[in-house]
This record gives sequence, structure tokens and C-alpha cells, in this order.
Amino acid sequence: MMLETSRLLLRQPGLDDLDALTELLADPEVMRYIGLGETGDRLDAEAQLARMQRAWSLDGFGRFIVVRRSDRAVLGRVGLLAWDPGTWQNGTRAELGADAELELGWTLRRQAWGVGYATEAALAVRDWAFSELAARRLISLIHPGNSRSVRVATKLGERFEREVITFRGVPAALYGLDARELTGSEAG
Repeated sequence: MMLETSRLLLRQPGLDDLDALTELLADPEVMRYIGLGETGDRLDAEAQLARMQRAWSLDGFGRFIVVRRSDRAVLGRVGLLAWDPGTWQNGTRAELGADAELELGWTLRRQAWGVGYATEAALAVRDWAFSELAARRLISLIHPGNSRSVRVATKLGERFEREVITFRGVPAALYGLDARELTGSEAG
């Protein structure tokens, strides 16, 4: 599965992405608003890659690796992650069931910030999720201090709905968008 935009390729993760994921997880500024805000090492990147591949295998969707078309540089990840809306624990939709909330999330290298890549990639995933996966709704869980991600969420059409606390005790602002809120021209 691959999505293409004018500047980006979004593809399923592979073993050759391990170095780029390790670099992403090791950057304290990139990880500042992700999960507990902790950096990770190569073992963490291996575990994350395995979870990403497992989601694709079980659900048929997951997080894409974002590649810049011009030089084939890996910029980060953008895609879908399933959450249990009762406990706010993530997993696969196969494990959590049909009532799982689908989060559209993005994490890019610092060098890729500020030029619209997150919005461009997330719009492609949003449209794919609504048109090809027939998702009824997408959410984004955003750390309350992450103004950059709030801007991306609003550009996607998401609106603030409420605060939640994840299973790890992390507060997050929940932004959401129902498929029916998009007109045919915006959704595909």
C-alpha cells in the first residue's frame, strides 16, 4: 500500500526504516509531545517497527513511513492507530474491536517541520481512510502544549472535542472529524 502526494510518498514500514525510526525516537524535541515525552533507542525502534508492521498485517492499515519524493529521505511516520475509547489504550482494531477510535497521527524529523509535510501527508491519509477504509470518524490525540499539531489537526478539519487521559496517565486534547462533515470534493 502506497499513497502519493505532490512532494511525498507514504508507504508501509520495512526493516530498512529502522535507522530512520531510531533517529526519530532519539530526538528529544521530536519526542517532547509523544506519549510520555521520552526518547527511545534502537531497541525501542525495533519494537515500534514490529508494532507498526503487526497493525498492517492484522488491520490492513497503520502508520505509513513518509518519504520525500525529491531525494527519497525518510521524514517520519504518519498514519492510523487504534485506541480503546474506554481505557485510552492503543492496539490494533482486530484486538480492540469495531468501536475502537482511529487516530490520525504524525511524527516527523525536526528538519521536516514548518514546510507543510505533516499536513500534506495527514490529508492524504485522512482522505484514504474515509474513502478506502470507510472510516466513520478520525481523531487526533494531541498533547495540550503542542500548538504545531493543533494547527495540523485544524487544517484537516478536526475540531477540539474534549480532554482525555491515556492509559499511561498522559493528558491529551482529543480533536475529531466525522466523515459526514467532509463534502465529496474534500474527501477524495
